[in-house]
Amino acid sequence: MHESDIPAPTTSAHAGAADDPIVAGRRRLGRNLQAGWRLLLGLRGGSERLTASLGQILLLSLLLLALRGASLYLLTPAPQVFDGFGLNYLGASYLLALLLLALVTRLVCSGAHSFARVLTGFLSASVPLALIAWLAWWLQERARLPQMMDWGVYLALLLWQLLVVMRLLRAEAGAAPLQALVGGGLFAGGVFASLWLLPYTPLWQTDYAEEADEYAPAPVIDVERTYYAQPQLLDQSIARLAPQRPGVTDLYFVGLAGYGDEDVFLKEVEYVRAQFDQQYATAGRSLLLVNNPATLTDYPLANRPNLVQALKAVARRMDTDEDLLFLFLTSHGSADHQLSLELGELQLNDLTPQQLRRALDEAGIRWRVLLVSSCYSGGFVDALKTPETLVITAAAADRTSFGCGAQSDFTYFGSAYFKQALPQQPRFIEAFELANDWVSQRERQEWIDASKPQRFVGAEIAAKLEQLYREAPLQALIERADAARVPCAARKGAQHCQP
Repeated sequence: MHESDIPAPTTSAHAGAADDPIVAGRRRLGRNLQAGWRLLLGLRGGSERLTASLGQILLLSLLLLALRGASLYLLTPAPQVFDGFGLNYLGASYLLALLLLALVTRLVCSGAHSFARVLTGFLSASVPLALIAWLAWWLQERARLPQMMDWGVYLALLLWQLLVVMRLLRAEAGAAPLQALVGGGLFAGGVFASLWLLPYTPLWQTDYAEEADEYAPAPVIDVERTYYAQPQLLDQSIARLAPQRPGVTDLYFVGLAGYGDEDVFLKEVEYVRAQFDQQYATAGRSLLLVNNPATLTDYPLANRPNLVQALKAVARRMDTDEDLLFLFLTSHGSADHQLSLELGELQLNDLTPQQLRRALDEAGIRWRVLLVSSCYSGGFVDALKTPETLVITAAAADRTSFGCGAQSDFTYFGSAYFKQALPQQPRFIEAFELANDWVSQRERQEWIDASKPQRFVGAEIAAKLEQLYREAPLQALIERADAARVPCAARKGAQHCQP
């Protein structure tokens, strides 16, 4: 025996790696996924790289199921909850696709080995196609394209799948071009028909369980007594308004919580009123209009007549040339730009931007800071524009805002502007930038569509606000906030700063 005939020794490490079924299976999975990409892109040599086995089919199926579940989770608005019945739908749809694939393969070839390779190639291509599908749906939602585009995306993905099946039938089952076309068409037609044959159940649904209070029996409201109580409640609120101080730029605050079936709007206006009374010297110059079953004897209703009368009363108390109004409205909003005014059985009319503008103009209030927190609130901006007005909205005219709900304490924008931004930057215009950044960051983290808060600054309002900020209480507030933003080393010297 020649020395060259003796096999070279193999180290134990290499031998173990070569014999390890997990490592070998992982390598075959990698080659199959590479082949899937090539099949999907129509590149040559895709099917030749396939390794068909029962283990690979199971691995690819599990990987595809995991990707499908993850993509559905990411496309479902938060908070997501798992629905086990959705697995029935996924299982049925995948089983139907398997049977269709077996049928069309059998039509052109009877070999079981051919079907195994066709199935392996189909699963290998379906994995990257699932990633592409998730990206397409995500971009479609981010761009807020018309609903008809959903069908366009679906049909494009189905056509892509048909082309993969045709390539596999030709390469692995020996089908002629016409046979591959007919087989691929039968497969795609069956998958398309399954939209009506199989009852759809989503794997993930938005969890509204935490808002179960919304579906509890509505509290009984004595409609007649509530209506008759409005003049007295409104007169009492107006009577508590202090008159303006000559020579002082006073700020008056009016808060409106429009939607009475969720406490979040009541919580917001009460918090903001207390914040402004304490920090912006509006104590005695603030008034609330609230729709909530718990406050029917405490506040006037948030309806249009009360708002009109409240604004006129504020205008009578203030010097309209010298003083300013901060009007905060928080509620739900509609796509046609109406602010919801609703409370159980009470028949209240919603508020439009034009009606709000008319109420302000008729009251004669000149200097205005208006903050509208609702979905689609950007639709209020154009109607409210004047040189003496600052308008801030929680969302663009075509965007929803977030954070409302029976269990919520604050909406996203309300929390960002009043709880986070104003304590750091008490100036109203500048605080918007901080709030906008925080809201945008939170929406990105939660994978939800950007609300895109809006701001309009009239040509004269900024200078007027500077007069307000020079009043003693606000000046002290701003100085403290400005000092807090200066780095510690700059204020005290590095040796006095704590790490």
